[in-house]
Formats: sequence, structure tokens, C-alpha cells
Amino acid sequence: MPIPSSLHDAVRQSFDDVVISGRHLSTAIENLFRTVHPAPGLATTLRSTLFQAIRYNNVEAALAGSLDTILDPDLADIPPFLRELVAKTYGKDKNKVLSSFLTDAPTFVRVNTIKVSVDECLRALRPFQAVRVEGYALRIDRPFALFSSEAFEDGWFEQMDVTSQRAAHELNARPGQRIIDACAGAGGKTLLFAASMQNKGRIIALDTHAGKLQALRQRMARAGADIIDPRVITTTKVVKRLNDTADGVFIDVPCTGTGVVRRNPDILRNLTEKTYQELLVIQADILRRNARLAKPGGTVVYATCSVLPSEGKEQIKNFLASEDGEQFKLAYTWQTLPGDNGGDGFYVARLTRSSAA
Repeated sequence: MPIPSSLHDAVRQSFDDVVISGRHLSTAIENLFRTVHPAPGLATTLRSTLFQAIRYNNVEAALAGSLDTILDPDLADIPPFLRELVAKTYGKDKNKVLSSFLTDAPTFVRVNTIKVSVDECLRALRPFQAVRVEGYALRIDRPFALFSSEAFEDGWFEQMDVTSQRAAHELNARPGQRIIDACAGAGGKTLLFAASMQNKGRIIALDTHAGKLQALRQRMARAGADIIDPRVITTTKVVKRLNDTADGVFIDVPCTGTGVVRRNPDILRNLTEKTYQELLVIQADILRRNARLAKPGGTVVYATCSVLPSEGKEQIKNFLASEDGEQFKLAYTWQTLPGDNGGDGFYVARLTRSSAA
């Protein structure tokens, strides 16, 4: 479906909002839809056009339709240092990885078993062509207006990538446990833990951004999850007070986001070699500080939505070789690339702390 010429300026403005003003692409698209109120088919076209415009840094080519079938990492707007990192890491498979940045991602949701069964949720989401993928994960093949549905308002599901769900399940949170989500953000994984625990026990959700935790509180209310205690990290004391107290600690560190670029192509616009190097330092520090929160015999899961080993297995290797990691053993680890089983790119490591502190 071609975009009517009357909407071209609106698309250009959305592109400029991202490229010039630094607005998130998702926000720019939301603002565009509020302005033009597109029908489902046109909404899909507008979204795809803006994604391609950002991926290839060419809004005019996107509007002309000449990028509609393009999948070419050589033409894409990818930082040179990142191209070099991917080439060094993946060798002859580099174009496979870079091309994965340029594909569209399916919409996945997680059924909130605090409120509803998988079968009930599937029936409610039949108009959106919901398909059960694994566990409590559903793929939504017709997502338009999904998040204005009655099922969403009633807290029956949360948007969450299937691989992200798999990562969170590695903690194996169980009813009655004390769990700490060290980098909770808006709480997608926190809410999964609450459901896994049947809303019994306690979850402490930590983050440095008060706004994200406020979003979590709103999601908690909708989901009916009342065992979560959101806490803003204002000083290091907030974290230190929790040392040796948790059955399980989930550490989803800030990263380059190279595993989720296909969902957020504007990520690459702000990614520089300097920010990448800074992230590596931050990740190591967060892992070091928060692994201590696990009590003897407890579990720590480190996760990052990145395809770069420097943010994943190398961080774990360095931690285990350090004095801070002496009490921990690597129990399990895995890495996915964007598109593996439809999901995002993730690195996950599950560590166990020795019983003798």
C-alpha cells in the first residue's frame, strides 16, 4: 500500500524528529499515528517506511518505495566501529549478523497467569491471530490495536519478546522466594517473576530511573502483581543493604542493544565507540555489585540483549576470574542472534553462589 502524497510531509517530520531532535522512533511513530489516525493497513506501511528510512538514513528513498525490499548491510547506516566488531567476532558470518539488524521482528506477548490461563488468553486474542510459541509466550500475527484491547486493559498479557521471556525463566523464580531484579526498568521481567512465583513471596525491583519504576507501578496495578517493591537507587547504600539476602538475582545490564536493533533501529544513531567502551565498564561494575545480593547457595542470572561477546561471555569470564567472583560457578550459558526462533539476540549466564559465604 503506497503512502498518500498528502502524508509525505508528516513522515518527513517524524524522520526529522528522530534524526535531528533525537526522539525515540517509537515515540515519533506514536505521535504520527495520533496526527493521521491511519487504518491498520496504512499504519503498517507508515511504520515500515519509517523503519527503513532510519535503517538506511534516507527518508526520500523510503517514501519512494525503493527501500521496500532492500536488505543490504553495506548500504545500512551502521557505525563503522560496530561493523568492525561484528566482523572480528563473526568472521564470514558477519553479514548474517548485520542483516539481522535490518529485518522486522514479530510481536510477542507473555500471558499473565496471575489473572488468566494461556487457553483463555488465546481465545481472547483470536482476532489478533495469536499463536502459542512456547510456555506462556504468544506470537501476535495481527497486532494492530492489540494494546487498546479489553484483554490488555484487564492485565491478561504483557508485551515481551520470546527470548526475553526465556532469559527471565533462567532464574527459576518460585513461590515464596525473595528475588531481586537489579536493573528492573519498566519491569517486564519483574512481572514475569511475579507470575512464576504465583504472586507469593517478595520481589525487590531496583533501578536508577524513577520514571521507569513509576511505569512499573502502573503495570503492577494492571497485572495484579502485589509482591513487588520498586526502589530507586539513589546511592550505593540502597544496593549494599541487600547484600546476601536474595534467593535469586536477575541482572539485565545496560548494553548496546545490538540484539534488539530490528525493533529499535534508532539505537545505532546514538551508539559510538566511546559509549560502547563506557558500557563495558558499567556492566562490569553492576555485575560486581549486584552478584553480592545473592545469599549463599543463591542464583545470579546475568543477561544482555547484545550480540557482542565483550558484553556477554567476556564479562562473565572476567568476573569469575576476579576476587568478587570467587564464590560463584557458571552453571549454564547461551547466546542467540536476532531471528533465532523468531526472538531477539540475547546472552544469558546463570551463576550459582557457593553455600559457604
